[in-house]
Amino acid sequence: MLGHVSEKRRADKQGDGYAVPVGRPYLLAEFRTKLAAVNSSVTGLYSESHPAEFDATSDAVYVLFHIARNLAPARTYTGCDRHPNGAIDPEAPQGWSRCLLCNEARRLGTNPANIPPVARSSPLGFPVPEGPYTFEQLGQLLRQVNEQAFELSLRSDDADFAHFADTTHQAFIVARELARPRNTSGCDIHPGAPTDPTADNACLSASPTGAAGSTSGTTPRSCSPPPGADDSAPPPADPPFTPGSPGSPG
Repeated sequence: MLGHVSEKRRADKQGDGYAVPVGRPYLLAEFRTKLAAVNSSVTGLYSESHPAEFDATSDAVYVLFHIARNLAPARTYTGCDRHPNGAIDPEAPQGWSRCLLCNEARRLGTNPANIPPVARSSPLGFPVPEGPYTFEQLGQLLRQVNEQAFELSLRSDDADFAHFADTTHQAFIVARELARPRNTSGCDIHPGAPTDPTADNACLSASPTGAAGSTSGTTPRSCSPPPGADDSAPPPADPPFTPGSPGSPG
């Protein structure tokens, strides 16, 4: 309460009666302090760093996003500026807003000039950058976050804080993806598994002589086939029946 009164008095001295939102001075100062720590940690990384080395940075950037989200105005119910409290689309395609009115107009192709462009976003309504995600992309986004963090003031518009939260969220998405295991073998089941140099660097679990020691020449059911494998090839034919052979009747 005392903090709110002091903030209001400071703003009233400027003659326009503007009151700084409660908590904004503390949150903005906290963001800048934690951002300095993120900048320091990123200087020790490079494009070939192991995913585990990005874990701490990803967590730290998420904390930054959480602060930026609290500095920004609340997102609309539908994620749509034109219909913030409109009907919700229960079958909204990936990347579209949750606004039923705008999504129906997109489906029908009516009034394209009045429909906001489709952009990838998270369920919270924050934008998601396009991949592939690279260390260079993370560096570029963090530079934008730094510029915006020190351009903002306690009296900046809500739209500026909203844009600031969007940029910070995009930086978090890239950092999080860089912290995931690299899919070096093309295997969806074991993206971080070692590769087999004797099988064109395929997933070691998928190779005929994989970690399980199988020499049957078949790919484990739980693993995708090695890159370049022909899934359309017919299964091997059964051996011809020979009277008196094992398993034959009589």
